[in-house]
Amino acid sequence: MPTYLLLLFFLALWPPEASVHAASATVSPLYTLCNQTTGTYATNSTYGSNLRALGATLTAGAGTSGFAKGSSGEAPDKVYGEVLCRGDYTGANCTDGLRAAFQDVADRVSCRRAVVYYDQYMLRFTDDERSLSSLSNEPEWSASNMNSVRGAEAAPRLMETVVKLMNDLADLGTSGGPRLTSRSRYATGEAGFGEQGVSTVYGLVQCRLDLAGPQCRSCLEGIIKQMPKLFGDASSSRVGGRIIGIRCNLRYEKELFFEETNDTLKIDMPKNGVSPVLKIVIFGVPLLVLLILGLLLRPYIVKKVRELLLERDLVILEEEIVSESDSRFSLFRYSKIRSATDNFSKENKLGEGGFGHVYKGRLPDDQDIAVKRLSPNSVQGFREFMNEIKLIASLQHKNLVKLLGCCIKGKERILVYEFLPNGSLEEFIFGSGAKRSWPVRRHIIEGIAEGLLYMHDYAHECIVHRDLKPSNILLDHEMNPKISDFGIARICLSNMTESNTTTAMGTFGYIAPEYCSQSVYSTRSDVFSFGILVLEIISGKRAVGSYQLSGRSYELRKYAWQLWREQRCDELVDDSLGEEYPEMDTMRCIQVALLCVQDVAEDRPTMRDVTTMLSNGNKRLLLPAQPGFCSIHINTTDNEIGL
Repeated sequence: MPTYLLLLFFLALWPPEASVHAASATVSPLYTLCNQTTGTYATNSTYGSNLRALGATLTAGAGTSGFAKGSSGEAPDKVYGEVLCRGDYTGANCTDGLRAAFQDVADRVSCRRAVVYYDQYMLRFTDDERSLSSLSNEPEWSASNMNSVRGAEAAPRLMETVVKLMNDLADLGTSGGPRLTSRSRYATGEAGFGEQGVSTVYGLVQCRLDLAGPQCRSCLEGIIKQMPKLFGDASSSRVGGRIIGIRCNLRYEKELFFEETNDTLKIDMPKNGVSPVLKIVIFGVPLLVLLILGLLLRPYIVKKVRELLLERDLVILEEEIVSESDSRFSLFRYSKIRSATDNFSKENKLGEGGFGHVYKGRLPDDQDIAVKRLSPNSVQGFREFMNEIKLIASLQHKNLVKLLGCCIKGKERILVYEFLPNGSLEEFIFGSGAKRSWPVRRHIIEGIAEGLLYMHDYAHECIVHRDLKPSNILLDHEMNPKISDFGIARICLSNMTESNTTTAMGTFGYIAPEYCSQSVYSTRSDVFSFGILVLEIISGKRAVGSYQLSGRSYELRKYAWQLWREQRCDELVDDSLGEEYPEMDTMRCIQVALLCVQDVAEDRPTMRDVTTMLSNGNKRLLLPAQPGFCSIHINTTDNEIGL
């Protein structure tokens, strides 16, 4: 009995396995600025080669300080760039994250000038050397937590606390102080508040390392002055917010989001009334004894606790899956998966992402499979892994990817899917050599709609996907679309909404406005993403892009709406279709897509409405509202992007 009590004691004290670094190894950007009007490049071009070389050089250079800038190649294809990692995201974490980010940019961004902000790092590249010496912090991006402190007294007091903390951190980060070096340009701190569930405010500021102290302080002062307007008013103040710019950035939250150090500033923290001597007597001696015992028993305790927790989770998971799915779901042995993929050989590798790698495999019965192997520091943690299994295993529909089983052994987490030979919708729309006739496109649109209708209305529980995009739509041998990747999907009460924390999950360009600005999602969030997909399928253009019309630049949904309003829908249709498409049917699909991407969630149709509009050509359609702006804040100069 004493052994088990000691085991439980250290289990309670043991720090969580997911650290700040492990939880944030992501290649999903917060914001991407891609100015196609200044030129684009092909992957196999000289500019593309120079960009890859520059990415490798900057990634290696940022390993020590977290910051690097440089150039690669010769004019006119010379590439200039710079990278910055957050101050507590250094070493291998920084280089691994930047390496994945540059790979992500190479796959998504075709502009010669771009800025991409991630949670723990940022990167920027351009063919214009002069833009690197600009004193502007643009493009700036901001977002806020949907929760607030309310009241005519409490709200202003919270904002005063936050602004004071940020100014003190700006002074500390730019002057160095007694503990920070003057070259760090990074500072973290905490301030006591103690009202409406906000006991402590946690804050962070950072500048690029090539800024002098006064330059850094001036930049931070500029974004600190924006905070009262962006994150509060006379009666409410947001409990979290961030502003990111090319030269400096800041963030505050009511929960700890950075790694604390001895340099973390403490302001007005609550004090305990117990005297130091009494604390030593009451806690010191027993704790010292327990710590000594803990050090001696640590290896045994850690190993035993992890084995017990994993065994418990596997038993629960197996019971839940078997009870909710059909008999075709299997728990595979690791040796069987390793054999099927030829020990996860490079020849069988299909792709990779923030979660890990996907391999093609073949079982002993000659069945082809797709094996999703999560990396140890994957974006998708064990909770998301279990969530994806439980969600997909119980779903049975021709337009949803079929989960055949899973494998969990030690740190190995593996999902086994049916193999779909025609790749993803991403390759179909934007790749070369794919069959892109109108009947095939129409078939894919209808299939995606049917899959979403099943998830929203006919599954045992209403499911919101939250990350619908071309790379998550796979195509079988008959070009039937199948929705995949349910790692961040959530169960949702029909016609109700649920909320997230400060940073919305998903992919920029496909996130609904209310989810982007308020972190509120519902089935109508998936409807918005579906509308964007339909516009991409019809136009062959990417959602994140800039398209010229009458001397102005528009993103895809505004570009499509303008053409529809001016009755010029034929200009939106992919040139590769030529004249071989039914004009009325295509215009109807465009109008349905525009109804799906309206700003107000309640104005969008349900997926049941969408399938009816697509299948019944006689049903009269409503007129879509003009797209507005997402309520996050992105500052750029008119007709000129600050690259």
